[in-house]
Amino acid sequence: MNPTPSTEQTPTADQGARGSNPDPYRWATCGIAALFTLTPIVTIALVALSRPTPPAPAWSVQAAALDVEPHSITLGARAYQNACAVCHGASGEGIHVLGKPLRNSAFVQSESDEALQSLLVTGRPISDPLNTSGALMPPRGAKGIDDESLARVVLYLRAIQDPGAPTASTDPWNRKGREGGAAVAAVELTAHPGYDLFVSSCAACHGQGAEGVEELGLPLSTSGFVRGSTDKDLITFIKSGRSSWDENNTTGLDMPPKGGNPAINDEQLQAIVDYIRAVQKEAMGA
Repeated sequence: MNPTPSTEQTPTADQGARGSNPDPYRWATCGIAALFTLTPIVTIALVALSRPTPPAPAWSVQAAALDVEPHSITLGARAYQNACAVCHGASGEGIHVLGKPLRNSAFVQSESDEALQSLLVTGRPISDPLNTSGALMPPRGAKGIDDESLARVVLYLRAIQDPGAPTASTDPWNRKGREGGAAVAAVELTAHPGYDLFVSSCAACHGQGAEGVEELGLPLSTSGFVRGSTDKDLITFIKSGRSSWDENNTTGLDMPPKGGNPAINDEQLQAIVDYIRAVQKEAMGA
């Protein structure tokens, strides 16, 4: 007799393969998932590696040498620009017949921080024997700068010194030495439309050529205040005058409103301002 065929069948090769790996696309799926997962990470890493190194903060080198934060020097630079640059130049290079050079300054380099700050607080009047330029250095930059800001200005002055560079010459500012003690030479522009008005209202204290009168009025031909003010500001200032108790009054004398001539109108005040500008331009070009 032939044996009865078994109902069990031997699995085919195809079936065996499916039994050992029921999902033939599993590894492909895992590879794609890994690709999607890793691609953003790799991309971010590549971007981070390719990004240029950010520049160091301004004044970093100078701050490290002075053992201060760079931001303190930045604040000092701002205070300097606000109150000192009008006479000493935007970069401390000095301005003819006004403020001496402060960049690579032998004076700055020789003085202590305390001495420099004290000078900024008190200023330097024209009568000071150490004032050789004939131009007033007003207390606190004529801006009422507080002590903390002045200390930062000192930091800025330190930062603009280059020990390896020669110090700046101050010879062009030594007017007293060249002129036999005369602080400021008079420049009278008698043909100017504002000359007569200036003489009648201002010359008694400030001199006919705006050169100043000792113990009365300061020179206007070398005034940083004039140079740094707009015509409108100067007219407003002349209108109001300056009391002796004003902290920016360095003479101790009252400056009367409108030079003591209440009849002067705005048009005439503009002519006076124009005259002062012309004298200052002439003096600074000398």
